[in-house]
Amino acid sequence: MRRSRGELAAYALLVLAALVLRLIDLDARPFHHDESQDAYFSWVLYTAGDYEYQPILHGPFRVYLTALAFSVLGDTDFTARLAPALMGTLLVVLPYGLRDQLGRAAALFAAGVLAVGPSYLYFSRFAREDIYVACLTLAMLVVAFRFLARPRPHQPALLAALLALSFATKESTFITVFVAGSFLLAALAVQVRRFGLREAPLIRAMSAYGWEPWCWALAAFALVFTLMFTVFLTNPVGLWDGLYEGLDYWLSQQPVGRGGEPWYFYLAVLFAEEWPVLLLGLAGVVVALVRPTLLRLFLVWAFVVSLIVYSWASEKFAWLVLHPLLPLLLLAGVGVQAIWERRTRPVGRLGLVAVTACVAGMAVTSWWANAELRADPRGFLVSTQSSERVVDVQARVRAVAARAASEGRTPSVVIDAAEGATFPWAWYLRELDAAYVDLSRSPLPEDFDVLVLTEGSRARLQDRLAGYDGRRFPFRVWWVRDWPGATSAGNWLRWFTRRETWNPTGGMPEWVYVRQGA
Repeated sequence: MRRSRGELAAYALLVLAALVLRLIDLDARPFHHDESQDAYFSWVLYTAGDYEYQPILHGPFRVYLTALAFSVLGDTDFTARLAPALMGTLLVVLPYGLRDQLGRAAALFAAGVLAVGPSYLYFSRFAREDIYVACLTLAMLVVAFRFLARPRPHQPALLAALLALSFATKESTFITVFVAGSFLLAALAVQVRRFGLREAPLIRAMSAYGWEPWCWALAAFALVFTLMFTVFLTNPVGLWDGLYEGLDYWLSQQPVGRGGEPWYFYLAVLFAEEWPVLLLGLAGVVVALVRPTLLRLFLVWAFVVSLIVYSWASEKFAWLVLHPLLPLLLLAGVGVQAIWERRTRPVGRLGLVAVTACVAGMAVTSWWANAELRADPRGFLVSTQSSERVVDVQARVRAVAARAASEGRTPSVVIDAAEGATFPWAWYLRELDAAYVDLSRSPLPEDFDVLVLTEGSRARLQDRLAGYDGRRFPFRVWWVRDWPGATSAGNWLRWFTRRETWNPTGGMPEWVYVRQGA
């Protein structure tokens, strides 16, 4: 398909807009518990050269990238989120590679959603691994369908390397493989039945250059996977961890049910935060079923199957919505393409009005999620989150420590580690020699300058805090949704227009105690 200067300029503007939207005030939002773990262990790798794969923290790839950002630009809140921001920006470029299969309007619309849509913008400014997986998944999709359309000998190796990086980012890649693999097997069965084994288009594409490209693909996967999980050959045991331990751990977590959300949680998130993409995506599903192509059918399959699998999986958090959302937004592009091709007809003109309304709605929703609410749990993209006050408290702790140091004393900072409250303090106060003690059952250390306490530990120890000034602050905030309330149209109307929740939000408070005069 011929490229036009206007089209290239449109992509350039989208990429620029995506980059600006991701970098501006990137360090302002308080660090979520999981974000602070990513940042902290990347900092440990950067400062001490120490890293060991832990399945609960997912794969090593993003730790390497964040440590690299620290080594180049220093360890700050901004650089801790820089790699995901750049990954989110790279996502915007990738639909261009599918313009021949999707259509120009479809690919450009998908790039626009990836640039400014609420979910992808929010989690591009969030130091977790899901934005990396989404970027790698879309890159694999581009390479795979360009290969099927016009095979090149380097493409299998590139696809395999991307797959290895995805495994080295998050164990949810097993779901990606299941979704893609099950579709390819079904499509291959249909093609073999229709054309015969040798003439099936999938077989012809995969055998276009013989077996050699697939040997290179196997070598590329093995090389990248080994380098990632062995910490560049310094920890051979890590290879077994990557091959077995990660999958085994997460399968064992299925009964745990982290997040505590119902099976329809992701449908609710899509309805609340991504309703424009949901509407246009459903139009794209209709187009895909009426005028099917291999890519269109795959997108329908990927959306439905991934939504089912993630809804079945017991762990449910808002960031996982990125995975079923990815094929859905490409389907939304298919719907927009069909409307654009009929733009001279009355139905097409009406469709363009609907698209314009959806784009405006997406902009408003994205503004609510990314600019107005940020860490406020009234948004559906916010799971249990550190409150905005955490940033102020860590600044106060640092100020007390700096004053003690200026007086020639070694500052004594104690953080209550009860109820999993070590993070995000371990990241925010990483340069201080703070003591992390579970004060729900341990004695209170003597002679400290500043103490951060959970509510339960304060109740236990408050008679020993004479001589200290204490202040209560919101530490973690959440909205445990009363889902029966979601059946009320009035509740939804108030949420959409004012972000007013239909049941109260809650949270976990903490206390900060400072020595009088400090």
